[in-house]
Amino acid sequence: MFSDQIALLARDREAASQVRELVARCFPFHEIRTVDTGESGWLEDFRKSLQAAAPYAILVEVRGFQEIAEVLDPVRQAAPMTPLLIFCRRIDNNVYLELHRIGLGDRILHLPFDLDSLKRMMAGLYQRHAAPAPPPPRLAPVLSFLPAKPGSGASTLAWHFANVASSLLNAKVALIDLDLNCGVQALFASVQSGMNLFDAISIVDHAGTLPAEGHIPGFRSVHLFAALRRCRAVRIESSLFGNFLQALRRDYALVVADHSGNWERFSVEAMQASHTVFCITGSDYLSLTQANLARGLMEDAGILPSVKLVLNRHSSRFALPPEECERMAGLKLAALLPNCFGELQQAIPNHHLAGGNSRYFAAVEDLALRTLRQAGTLEEDEERRLPARTGRTGWLSSLGLVRRGKPSLAAPLSSGMD
Repeated sequence: MFSDQIALLARDREAASQVRELVARCFPFHEIRTVDTGESGWLEDFRKSLQAAAPYAILVEVRGFQEIAEVLDPVRQAAPMTPLLIFCRRIDNNVYLELHRIGLGDRILHLPFDLDSLKRMMAGLYQRHAAPAPPPPRLAPVLSFLPAKPGSGASTLAWHFANVASSLLNAKVALIDLDLNCGVQALFASVQSGMNLFDAISIVDHAGTLPAEGHIPGFRSVHLFAALRRCRAVRIESSLFGNFLQALRRDYALVVADHSGNWERFSVEAMQASHTVFCITGSDYLSLTQANLARGLMEDAGILPSVKLVLNRHSSRFALPPEECERMAGLKLAALLPNCFGELQQAIPNHHLAGGNSRYFAAVEDLALRTLRQAGTLEEDEERRLPARTGRTGWLSSLGLVRRGKPSLAAPLSSGMD
């Protein structure tokens, strides 16, 4: 429950005194408590005071990013439901934009302010607080594709998976290429210019929303976020990338991340947020040994339970049995992809997409159906309304063959086996 206490958190005693006088005139029967945020133990004392009852309101002095990090963010975590106001003498434009980004842009009181402005601000706060809180948005799942070693086919699988998923969901899918120097997703989509990944992250950081759809390159319903150029000197802050990823999950039905061996902090945090991390490898001893070595990194990052193994080019006569591949990699098998080098070579004129009647397309489609169902994105009743998929039966019918019975999408080893 809320008490009749109003808390003022400030370093500037003179500013706190001015605000205190106005608050006392606005709320004459409330207890006004001033907390000096310059003292070392102020946060612990403030948290203890919250155990009895939450304050009627909290007014926080913000002068720069230091107050946002050291005062405002801890207060919002400690008392998330308490109405909050910001007061300041002067404020930098970047700090002002940051307050807008976190939803406090309309709660700023600039000193000196009068009693009427404080009353209007408080009245608006409590009107919003009294209204029922909107339900949190349903965030789209993230699926990550990570190669066990270069050349495993992770980027090709991510490209096909994103296109197949957009067709199955009949919705937009975001594809992030995290290879900042040699990414191939732009090559697959035949994108040579447009909004790049760094610009999109910057726009989300400043505006709180993704750039307009017309500025985002892509192919059909797959929107591409890639470097589009060599960027050796550019770094991505993990906090900014986290905000960008949240924006993608709000606006798209699915987010596909092609990591291409990127183990930087922001890339690892994206894998940690993923519903499934597909580790793509060949069915040979060297690739599986590399996958087993990467398993230690996955365990350290806390993503091992969500990692699944995908064996590429498994129909080769040199491929090891699936059970042996699972044992060597130490990962649970999710799918087998056939050896379709010729089919993928012929797919180059068609934006590097294999034909719908190819074995590779059929294997990717099976994997996409099972994954989307497990992620809760594709329900069974929606799946029944899907049109006939040529990828599952086209290559059989082209040979005059018919699949016996109804294929089971739940069987992880049924995809792509010759």
